[in-house]
Amino acid sequence: MVGQLLTLCDSLGIPAAYGSFKKPQVPPFVCILGDGEQTTQMDNKVYHRVQYYTVEYYFIEKDEQKEFALEDAFVEHGFIYTKSEDIYIESENVYEIQYTVWRSIRNGRSE
Repeated sequence: MVGQLLTLCDSLGIPAAYGSFKKPQVPPFVCILGDGEQTTQMDNKVYHRVQYYTVEYYFIEKDEQKEFALEDAFVEHGFIYTKSEDIYIESENVYEIQYTVWRSIRNGRSE
């Protein structure tokens, strides 16, 4: 899933990295972090799991078209998401939107 999220961002022209970039970036850019997994077990086997990721979208100027493109791409690739408000990070002079994205997996297949 991480690879799909990175590719998705790349296809939109938004630089993305898991965790952090090796070199400083100029916004807009995305950082992706694992946010855990929930599982359902039956007969001592994992039957269903949901993997969660936080997608941190950083920007200086509001670009709703870019946000909508990112959100549409989540949906097109089978992700469900929630979206935070715009969060201003004063020390960095940037804004951040946090998306929580997830996808259900049953018996090794995405739903």
